Amino acid sequence: MIQSSFQQLLTEMQKINTRLTGVESSNQTILGNQQALNEHAQQGQNMLKELQESLDAMTTSGVAKSTAGKKNISNQHPALKPIIQPIFFELCGIDMKTARADRTELLAKSLPLANGNAYEMVDGIQVWRPHWGGKIDDKVNSLYIAEVVQRVWDNETSLRNDAKKKGEMKDEDYDRTVISTIAKSYWRNLSQQISSHVSAEKTEKLTNKQKNARRRGRRQTAANHRREAVPDFERSYGYQGSVALIDTDYGSDYVSYEEGELSPDSAERRKDQSQGKGSRKAVGLEWRSPAYVALFRVLDEIYRRKKSGEVRGGEQDRSAEPSAKRRKITKPKDVHKSTFDAHPSQMSSRPPKSGKSTVLFNTMVSTAWLNEHKEVEVVEGAEWLKDFIRNIHEGDLSLDDKNYLDELEEWYADEEDNGH
Repeated sequence: MIQSSFQQLLTEMQKINTRLTGVESSNQTILGNQQALNEHAQQGQNMLKELQESLDAMTTSGVAKSTAGKKNISNQHPALKPIIQPIFFELCGIDMKTARADRTELLAKSLPLANGNAYEMVDGIQVWRPHWGGKIDDKVNSLYIAEVVQRVWDNETSLRNDAKKKGEMKDEDYDRTVISTIAKSYWRNLSQQISSHVSAEKTEKLTNKQKNARRRGRRQTAANHRREAVPDFERSYGYQGSVALIDTDYGSDYVSYEEGELSPDSAERRKDQSQGKGSRKAVGLEWRSPAYVALFRVLDEIYRRKKSGEVRGGEQDRSAEPSAKRRKITKPKDVHKSTFDAHPSQMSSRPPKSGKSTVLFNTMVSTAWLNEHKEVEVVEGAEWLKDFIRNIHEGDLSLDDKNYLDELEEWYADEEDNGH
């Protein structure tokens, strides 16, 4: 009995040992896994640290290059422009009192030195000769830009170091990188301008393009004003669809000019029409009928009167009255005519070519002109224009407009008599 119990106890102890061995083995496995996890965690932390260091380095590099990496940051530092730009011309021996267009032309005529030097000495002064047709990082151009930056920097530093003077730059502008970036941007701008001056054909094309764009912009403004006047015009005259006759490309050109270029006759006409210096010359179109011109003049007068808050014939202009609920009353604009009419003999030969394919009615076109340009297609319509001049209401034309329309009709009559 005792032996049997002992044997059973021994068996149980062996089972316990077996279990303990299993537990120890499991503990070893868990410990190994824990160590492996710790190692992976450490590796992950190391990788994150390295990644963070890399990001910090990239951020630092990005901040340093954020200004230098942009070709044009001039709009962010507008106060630097008038400080930097004059230096470009002064280094080349060009007086800033010279007109802007002439300064650019002088730069274009200043050719690179044959010996490859960046500058020459003239009366003891360095006169730089950059290569405008070359790349910005050419040796000569790099030296030139570096000199511009140095001059700007030295000038500002001198002012800041003088207790009696005040620097011209804002603190955020007083930075070599910023100054250099804007200097390079202006060099590119000048290079493009000078490239245009070098080619006479390219210059003429560019000038004409800019001139035409300005003139078309003025015509567009006038056309928009006439469209605004159409509702009042149609209520007053009873004509419908008059807005279809308005087109930017069918309007007169409003030409600016140099005072010295104005002929004595034009100067006299300007004076007679009570206009002064700075007023633009209105140049009409040969193909337009006097009635079509009169329509535009009436619309112009209605628009001017409406914007000025004026009334016609003693009637109350209700559109000019403020609403009872309106708290703020805006004073009507003071709109004055700022153009004078060129003589009909100076009218432009620009044909009736519409960018919007506006219909060209026969009543819009001068009969004499149409007889000489039978290739131009017109459509029958807007018959009310035939008698429009006789039906214009009192006060819808200024005295100058009346005189011009009379002059225009007389000129067309003379042209027809002469067989033109």
